[in-house]
Amino acid sequence: MEQNKSALTFPPPISRETDYTLLIKQLGKAVLDNPGGEKSQRLLATESLWHQLPTAKALEWADLAKIAGLPETALAVYARLTGKEPENEAAWEAYIQLLDILDYTKRLGSVVTLAQNHLPKKIISSWISRNHNQPPKKTNDNQDLDAPVRPFVQMQTRHAMLSLYLNIFSGRRDVFARQWADKTQGKSGYVPVRRPMEKSDIEDHLKGIKTYGIYLMGQDASVRCGLIDADLVPALRGKNKKNAVLAQIRKEQAYMISRIKDASSGLGVAPLLEFSGSKGFHFWFFPDRPIKAALVRKVLSNIADSLKPDLDCFDLEVFPKQDHLSGKGLGNLVKLPLGIHRLSGKRSYFPNCIKKDIASQLAFLEQVKKIPAHAFDDPLPGKECKNLIFHPGMEAIVKEYPDLFELQRLCPPVGQIISLAREGRSLRVREEKILFQTIGFLPDAKKIFHYLLQSDPEYNPHMVDYKLSRLRGTPLGCKRIHSLTGVARDFCNMSPDSIGYLHPLIHLKGWQKTIGNKTPVSEKTRNLEEAIEGLKSAILQVEHFLV
Repeated sequence: MEQNKSALTFPPPISRETDYTLLIKQLGKAVLDNPGGEKSQRLLATESLWHQLPTAKALEWADLAKIAGLPETALAVYARLTGKEPENEAAWEAYIQLLDILDYTKRLGSVVTLAQNHLPKKIISSWISRNHNQPPKKTNDNQDLDAPVRPFVQMQTRHAMLSLYLNIFSGRRDVFARQWADKTQGKSGYVPVRRPMEKSDIEDHLKGIKTYGIYLMGQDASVRCGLIDADLVPALRGKNKKNAVLAQIRKEQAYMISRIKDASSGLGVAPLLEFSGSKGFHFWFFPDRPIKAALVRKVLSNIADSLKPDLDCFDLEVFPKQDHLSGKGLGNLVKLPLGIHRLSGKRSYFPNCIKKDIASQLAFLEQVKKIPAHAFDDPLPGKECKNLIFHPGMEAIVKEYPDLFELQRLCPPVGQIISLAREGRSLRVREEKILFQTIGFLPDAKKIFHYLLQSDPEYNPHMVDYKLSRLRGTPLGCKRIHSLTGVARDFCNMSPDSIGYLHPLIHLKGWQKTIGNKTPVSEKTRNLEEAIEGLKSAILQVEHFLV
């Protein structure tokens, strides 16, 4: 083992016969095991070594330098490669993108000018972020009196945003974690960095130079934040998905987000929603002071456990996972938001913020409200959260539309469509049919539908009234709803009506009081002549409506 370390630290000069693949593989393993290791960094920075590498291996060397936190070494490698092989598009791309990430504006401009002598401008432009790709606006310095102080104001604003970020996403103070990735083997992980996290670390994280995570639990078993992690189930993580699968994920995603927000309303604020980059979402909760991990975990577990039976596409997991630290362990860690996953290359973001640039995403954190610590002392009652305590603002809506919220909670297939409508998303024909032929039979159907669909860009109140007026027969049955939505789960555990017919409205107490809710055996029209007459009548009403 000592011989290997010595060989890694003081390598012999590279000759033509050297096995470059083996050398870089050994170096790569050392870097991934300990990205900040002094020996690996010293070796990577040795010019006499990477000067002799062939182009492909030199590019790999530069990638390792970036992982090890040596961006200047990587830039030196790229500069040599582009000078030696000016037609090498891969080297120019890596060179320009790293300068862009590092925000080296002047140097970036010089390198882009050189690259344009050898490559099409359109290709080069696609490598540069939008901010650097736009020409500077012409200003009149004589009229712009704030020009001299503007850089200082921007710097102060940036520092304030970084301080806010550190305050919100706060974990254990004496240690944090750095992510590593081996793309050749498809592996990634974290190594502890045993010192307090600083603003410069957050800058590196946001720029994509490094990626960090925090250990949630302190040595006194307290936490400053917790979260519900919602990941797509492994079977659905592939890139190529059928439209039906995508539609199901879309509905379940809206349903999950809506249910977690509703269930969290008793805490006084909604969780901060983060799209984790590819697999799913994080729902962040922030107490206004450090509290015991057991209290946070109990409340979040109640919320997650009430939803798990209704989800097929997502797995829910609560962090922190334990109430106390064991032995010398550091506990669970979570990747910080807005960073780039070293393996997938994807950046996480807050989807409720319209703009996705880093400055806007950071500014969005000013809207985050922390939860009073006492809200965690009285966890949401019941493992299944049957008697949810709603925030006063939410409670008013729930009281006004009790059947709607009860149906959303108790019937997942219909609840998913209700969630889409509440978010203002346009519904498909099948989804709209299901809503009209279930909710449409409730006594307050008209009031509920106008509330549900008012945010839809294609909302037409007259057409909604017309469709409700055309409803005939009985509610759509559970079997038909499962067929239309593609749901494969078992039917809900409830008793059918007097003739053995199952439909979602049986869940509701209000439906039991409805007069004339007897259900025939079949949902289909039995008489063909009756169907034709019904069609003629519908055509006449549509014509009258259009006129």
